[in-house]
Amino acid sequence: MAAYKNLSLNQVRLLAQTLAHDLRARSAVIGLTGPLGSGKTVFAKAFGKGLGLKKITSPTFVIMHEYRAKMIRLYHLDLYRLKKQSELKGLGLNEIRMHPRRIILIEWVEKFPKLKKSCDLLVTFKVNPNDLRNITVKTA
Repeated sequence: MAAYKNLSLNQVRLLAQTLAHDLRARSAVIGLTGPLGSGKTVFAKAFGKGLGLKKITSPTFVIMHEYRAKMIRLYHLDLYRLKKQSELKGLGLNEIRMHPRRIILIEWVEKFPKLKKSCDLLVTFKVNPNDLRNITVKTA
């Protein structure tokens, strides 16, 4: 587990881009957990940039976006609005997992414990005073 203390949002972006660079040659499921406003979407957008993508938008209302980078596909999910496990079925996550070169980045993964357990990495965000964040990156 890696722990990062008192990061500014710019440092959160740099961490995300570094992680994306490190993971771009392999498949992974990454869960993002933390309260509203803790930096999950900031992290996700910077992660996409680290893969070479130009623009990443929040999938809060559509639940999932798919992006194609040079070496890998990025699936960005935001589960904030989902309430039941059955709502995940229509997303096709089992099929997406079969793709050999893909990263699945899931915001609010903690809402679905079974899905959370299937993550390769779990990134947890905590907001500190002065708009700083503590972030832990834990491998499964």
